[in-house]
Amino acid sequence: MAKIKLPDLRESEVWKSMFRPGSIYRKGYKDTSRDRALATMNNVLWHLHPTKVKRHGLKLTYTFCLGGISFFLFVLLTLTGIFLMFFYRPMADIGGAVAYQDMQSIRTSVFFGDLVRNLHRWGAHLMVLSVTLHMARVFYTGAYKPPPIHTHCGATSKYSPAPCFRS
Repeated sequence: MAKIKLPDLRESEVWKSMFRPGSIYRKGYKDTSRDRALATMNNVLWHLHPTKVKRHGLKLTYTFCLGGISFFLFVLLTLTGIFLMFFYRPMADIGGAVAYQDMQSIRTSVFFGDLVRNLHRWGAHLMVLSVTLHMARVFYTGAYKPPPIHTHCGATSKYSPAPCFRS
C-alpha cells in the first residue's frame, strides 16, 4: 500500500501559533537578546514579572497600574457574581417576576448581601472605566507594537466584552 505524503504538521503555521518555542513540542530559543525578549513576552509569568525592566517602565505614571486594577476587578466581579448567583433568579415574566423580590431579599435577609451587591455594582463600573483607560494608555504609548503584540491581542479579546456585563 502506498503511503500518501502529508505536509509536515509541525512546520505549519497553526502548529507554530499553538505551540510556542521552548515548549516540549518545539525547539527552544537561541541565546540572543531578541529571542530572550520573545520568550519573555510569550510567557505570562515572565510578562508580569520580567527579569529586566527599562527605567521608564518602573514609573507609576507610565502604567498607572491599570492592567493590575482591571485584573483585580475581574476577580472581584467573578467572586461576587458567583455569590450573588445563588440568591438571584432573573425572571421577568408577567405574573412570575421574582427578580425584584430576589434583589430585595439579598439586600435585607442575606448576610452581607447588600455589601456584596454594592461591591459587584461598583466593581463593574470601575472595571469598565479602568479597562477603557488601560486600553487608551496602551494605544497612546504604543505598547501594543511588536514584540508584545500577542499579549495585548489576548487582553483585548479578553476585556472587550467587559462593557456588556454591567449590572
